[in-house]
Amino acid sequence: MDEEAVIEQLNAIVELELAGAIRYTQYTLMIFGHARIPIIGWMKEQASEALDHARAAGEEVTTLGGRPSLGIGAVVATHHEGIDPILAELIEHERRGIGLYEELLTLVRSQSIQLEEYTRSMIRAEQLHLSEIVKMQRSH
Repeated sequence: MDEEAVIEQLNAIVELELAGAIRYTQYTLMIFGHARIPIIGWMKEQASEALDHARAAGEEVTTLGGRPSLGIGAVVATHHEGIDPILAELIEHERRGIGLYEELLTLVRSQSIQLEEYTRSMIRAEQLHLSEIVKMQRSH
């Protein structure tokens, strides 16, 4: 297993997940209307989960003898007047996350059961997040 490549990929995940925590938190400040309370409650849960995911990826980095990244990925740079553009950005963010985890799986498959199982569980979690956002975006 190419440990340096795995550490690099894990650090990209740390950065994306930290950015996700910030992104979800920032979005809670942009939500208004009659559905505000349940939506921001859900977003706060997602922000906390993103922090947990960042910590988990960072722990895997240190297990491999690496140093976790101190960087943070791209965060929200626009204000939105409604939930639909926010959901569209969240879909894009979750898809990027799934892509990073899938790349990690390619690096660790059949090389490390620990990392392979970790990665598969994270892909599943991210796919579930994505499916929930897609359902929220539907009108029927």
